[in-house]
Amino acid sequence: MSQTERKIAFIGATTLLLSSVEYLIPKPLPFLRLGLANLPLLIILESMGWKAYLFILLLKAIGQGMVSGTLFSYLFLISLAGTLSSGIAMKAVKLLLKSKVSLVGISLVGAFVSNLAQLAVAALVAYGPSIWVAAPLMLTLGLLSSFALGLLAEIYVQKSSFAHSLDDESINFALPVVEQGAYLPRVAIASLLCIAAILFTQTLFYLALLTLCMYLLQLTARRKIRLLPPLMLLVSLAILSLFEPNGKVLLSLGSVAFTEGSLTLAFTKALRLMSLLAASQCLTASNPRLKGKAGSILLLDLAYFGQLSSSFRTTKGSLVKRIDQALQSAASGNGTEQAVQKQQKRAIKEPLFLLLSGCVLFTALLSNILK
Repeated sequence: MSQTERKIAFIGATTLLLSSVEYLIPKPLPFLRLGLANLPLLIILESMGWKAYLFILLLKAIGQGMVSGTLFSYLFLISLAGTLSSGIAMKAVKLLLKSKVSLVGISLVGAFVSNLAQLAVAALVAYGPSIWVAAPLMLTLGLLSSFALGLLAEIYVQKSSFAHSLDDESINFALPVVEQGAYLPRVAIASLLCIAAILFTQTLFYLALLTLCMYLLQLTARRKIRLLPPLMLLVSLAILSLFEPNGKVLLSLGSVAFTEGSLTLAFTKALRLMSLLAASQCLTASNPRLKGKAGSILLLDLAYFGQLSSSFRTTKGSLVKRIDQALQSAASGNGTEQAVQKQQKRAIKEPLFLLLSGCVLFTALLSNILK
């Protein structure tokens, strides 16, 4: 594999590391992004051509979806829209204005375009028109965080030795050990059937049962359950239901009210989306096969990500120094063995997984028979 391809995978891994950090930060909306993963993109705007740069954007979106388990859910579509739109906008602004625009200005443009794209896709695939109520909040937070990120990028470029080495092509990226878990076709097929069952389940009661089954299935697939994002999703959809009244009024707050119909619709959407996220986690756990050069680069991206994660935790000093040390260590291939050991997981108990999948399908069938 060429040094250019290794560089692409390495930069993609740095965006993935920062995306993972951001994923752990509580947010009022599950797709809201602070833009941490745009830091590496800001630094390599001039040094990477369009083809390599676009490939890095795809690596960022797909890698994040695989690590977080959202690859086969609506969140991936929203994330992909934000990543591509902001990345292309930042690259275009830099090419057009060159030295006339700072990294702060480029970061602001990227955040504004990304938030608009995410809102548009979120309205289309999940939330409906009511999501535009959150537009002022998202745009304000996006502009504030992108301003801080732009400043951070400027400081890092000035003080980092690694950033300059990345630009002048003086780094030789080591090829780490790349491991891909065994493909589990029965787990993949069962997960796809569960996705179909989720989409066709009709009533709120059966969706609640199905969601419980999906979380049990996610645990069986050895994927960690995080409770805060689903709770934030429920709360955000309940609040948005205030702007779409429907049916009997349950509670009024001044000029707005919680109505039976709108709350039922909000919780139905939330449970369906929560179930789809769990199904996406299960499908990712089946280790889908990655073929061709693009698949090889993605696997290399994930291998570098493992090295970066372990290297950053073991370094000391200032933030810039720790980042530089982690990047140098991962680029040189140090810490490969520890990263591979960490990636090894216990095997999925397929009989139990298939049994729980059958419960999901049975629940969906009952919801359509007894509706």
